[in-house]
Amino acid sequence: MRHDPLPPFQAEAPVGIGFAQLDAFLRSHAGEYGLEWHDGHGRSTWVKLGAGEFGARRSGEASIVYARAESPDWLHTLKEAVAYHVEENFGAAEIPLQWSGPEQAGQHPPNFSLARIRSVRCIGRNFLRLRLEGDRLERLDRDMIHFRLIPPHPDAPTQWPRLTATGQTQWPQELHRPAYTVAAIDAAAGWLDTDIFIHDGGRICAFAARAAVGTELGLTGPGGGGIPMAGRLLIGGDETAYPALGRIIAAQAPESRIDCHLFGAGADYPFPRHPGLTLSHTPSGEAALSARLQQDWPGAERVWIATEKARLQPLKQAVLAHLPKTMTHLAAYWSAPRSA
Repeated sequence: MRHDPLPPFQAEAPVGIGFAQLDAFLRSHAGEYGLEWHDGHGRSTWVKLGAGEFGARRSGEASIVYARAESPDWLHTLKEAVAYHVEENFGAAEIPLQWSGPEQAGQHPPNFSLARIRSVRCIGRNFLRLRLEGDRLERLDRDMIHFRLIPPHPDAPTQWPRLTATGQTQWPQELHRPAYTVAAIDAAAGWLDTDIFIHDGGRICAFAARAAVGTELGLTGPGGGGIPMAGRLLIGGDETAYPALGRIIAAQAPESRIDCHLFGAGADYPFPRHPGLTLSHTPSGEAALSARLQQDWPGAERVWIATEKARLQPLKQAVLAHLPKTMTHLAAYWSAPRSA
């Protein structure tokens, strides 16, 4: 049952899927990711995500899926999430969703903008810092700290995404769209920094190392989870998560106590100073930390950990024995290749 006002930006689309199926999926998805969900007297179900929500309601033998948000760009992000889940979980890719809403065909999506490289510099031995400048960066100046960095097409003039007549994003070309963290931002001044971990085979690493000042690229977002805030916080990750750990540390109140565990080979990333911060560097130390947490829980009120998929599993078990999913963020940022 709803007691709060509806978000101002809304869109919906009919789907030929029974409500019972969508209801079961939404409840399962919310449980898996520790999201808040609501039930509208058995006629609708919705999941809260960031500054908005998405869900489904009954419509005869079929259903209507919907997205609602506090801003147009987040509405579009939620619509893309709904379209992905409908296709991925119900195989309904043949007919695109017919979204209601005011978008016009041919425009860039509301959660997309263009930027230019202002500078590239090394920070530590294993990271490059890109400073990007552009318009409409205020949507990325939130506690949802991730976005997708889209370099230009390597072999042809780049065709950036546009909206179709049904309000969906169309990508004319296959463009690389990896997720990165906003390391620092001044939306009013028109710039943001993002840090790239240098590793073998990284397509963005190669692009950033040779990119010229002024190179145009695309940004979509925001996305991902928000910044956890707590009086006692346990966080950790390997190099792929170091920029996000830095944002989390910088956001905490001065009186907060932060236990930060670094699992990467190196530890010279420039983390911000904080009076309550304790840094521990144990390369590939996920299993050791898991064993320690099972024996002696440090009293953390919230946990945020991101690392390699297989190494994350024992930590999940240890953490979820002490905290509900809603108080944790346990993410696999990458998967190690399987041995032959």
